[in-house]
Amino acid sequence: MSLEPVDPVALDLEGQHDHTVDDKGRVSIPAEFRTSMSLAEGDELVVTRHFNQRCLLVFPPVAWDAFKAQLEEADPRIRPVLRRVVVGSARRVKADRLGRIQIPQVLRQFAQLDGKCFIVGQGDRVEMWDVSVWNEMFDPACLAEHDLTGLNL
Repeated sequence: MSLEPVDPVALDLEGQHDHTVDDKGRVSIPAEFRTSMSLAEGDELVVTRHFNQRCLLVFPPVAWDAFKAQLEEADPRIRPVLRRVVVGSARRVKADRLGRIQIPQVLRQFAQLDGKCFIVGQGDRVEMWDVSVWNEMFDPACLAEHDLTGLNL
């Protein structure tokens, strides 16, 4: 078990990794991310659904606590919905000795995770995307409406 808590501010998870959700609903957290999070066998992660995109969010517990505190600062008109959808969907899962976590069936169904997936670093958390959902959402033609010429992208 990891002895030192991870400072969510210090986390800088980035990059996209190809992985697979196996027949038992397990997926391996990329080694690079396990190292950054100091994730060891038996350590917990929090898995939940994204509020308005068809992917999952995976947090180390300290980053999850910081995220929940941010939700409490949200506009009071949307706060109850955020609690129900994001916090209400959250599940704590434990890493096995191979760095795999079990994704609950209800969350796999929501994110359409069945086989190939992308695990994408997002600072203090990672996102899990089904490859076909990712390709549909982030196809260059779908992104054409965003003018990013000032960023040279």
